[in-house]
Amino acid sequence: MGGMNGDDETRDYASPACMAGQVSPGHFDPAAGASGLSAKASAAWRKQERARLLAARAAMGEAARQAAEEALAARLNEVLSARFAGGAGLVLGGFWPIRGEPDLRGWMARRAGLGQALALPVVVAPDAPLIFRPWQPGAAMRPGRFDIPEPDTAAEVMPQILLVPLVGWDAARFRMGYGGGFYDRTLAGMRPRPYAIGVGHAAGRLDTIRPQPHDEALDLIVTEDGVV
Repeated sequence: MGGMNGDDETRDYASPACMAGQVSPGHFDPAAGASGLSAKASAAWRKQERARLLAARAAMGEAARQAAEEALAARLNEVLSARFAGGAGLVLGGFWPIRGEPDLRGWMARRAGLGQALALPVVVAPDAPLIFRPWQPGAAMRPGRFDIPEPDTAAEVMPQILLVPLVGWDAARFRMGYGGGFYDRTLAGMRPRPYAIGVGHAAGRLDTIRPQPHDEALDLIVTEDGVV
């Protein structure tokens, strides 16, 4: 992508071969991220890792899944209490669980009982940022794109705190999702940007997700084992 054509016969000069090792791999591919991998190579690696992590998540036993969700709920309460005085007066964007994601709907319902304003993400188009519609327990729902339930309302809200589901993640707080780029586009365009908290399992940790230039780092990662 964007590389030079090595058989351009109009050229009458070339860089010395000994200089090649001093040039960053990203120089040859402007889409290469901090890892130096091309976008194509990074996408192939992510596809493989994503499949592995999703398979491991799907294989979790019910007891382990429930214990992880209870621990996540407790840690999220601690984060909201320590960083946002409980979150009163702020809109919290959650998510409807799919494909083995932590099911935090019970926790969200308890937050609503404490007066927390809540919202759920809505996909409006394949290449568009997410929008957020208000949600509360018992709210009418309808099937959205990809058959993910969404609030049956035209109202929109802007979360100040956003929970972002994780497939994989790293210590630099970059996330691996399903590959659609929805949260990256959303965070890049939201002004003011919400405080973004990645939520997932500790087993999803990677040495690096090999981030690309479009990847948005999150503000915090919360798993059943701790907070990054």
